[in-house]
Amino acid sequence: MDPQGDVDYEALQAQADSVLAPYLQDLATTRLAPLDREARLAFWINAYNAYTLKLIVDHYPVTSIRDIEGPPDGDTPFQRPVGPVADTVRTLDEIEHEIIRERFEEPRIHFALVCAAKSCPRLRLEAYTGPRLDQQLDDQAHRFLHADRKNRIPADEEHVALSRILKWYGSDFGPTPAAVQQELASYFEGSVRDSLSRGAYEVRFLPYDWTLNDQSLNWGEGDPDVRSGS
Repeated sequence: MDPQGDVDYEALQAQADSVLAPYLQDLATTRLAPLDREARLAFWINAYNAYTLKLIVDHYPVTSIRDIEGPPDGDTPFQRPVGPVADTVRTLDEIEHEIIRERFEEPRIHFALVCAAKSCPRLRLEAYTGPRLDQQLDDQAHRFLHADRKNRIPADEEHVALSRILKWYGSDFGPTPAAVQQELASYFEGSVRDSLSRGAYEVRFLPYDWTLNDQSLNWGEGDPDVRSGS
């Protein structure tokens, strides 16, 4: 993985048995009962991201996760059983929607779950851990919201252009567009923070790029997740 969070899937595929498989085995046998809330949430975020990597590796080469077929009784690859997590075979949809979103009610997970697309948040260079989870999620939120290719806050004096993640899951952040802006305000400073706190911007949403977050399909030079001067 490079500093931009893009993955060398060709190398990972070649090393899957030695690099990815042991980690997935640990996920399969972990006992969740002794873990506190933060450690459990970190576990499920890590499980989602690891099994997304496995799904891509199992079907590589592809140029988008959406190139992978869904199961016979479903429409998308996110509905495919991906493997055992804590002794139960799960799909990515189950992990995200039925476990993480339903049980934890933590909107910042949308800045940490990586669906293997260019418009997703960047894949972190470390695993999430209970003791550091709050700091890690805040860091992910800041990086994602300040990434010009994923959000433009502001786009101009009157508008913000947000990731479609904040459209699809806006209700996780707040009941209205203004409430969503208020939830994001703490990650900005000065007049932008003030305007977000008042829900003053008109909201637009950017197109979502489902191109695989593959190093061989990168955007070019530089870090797309760092805005100049942020």
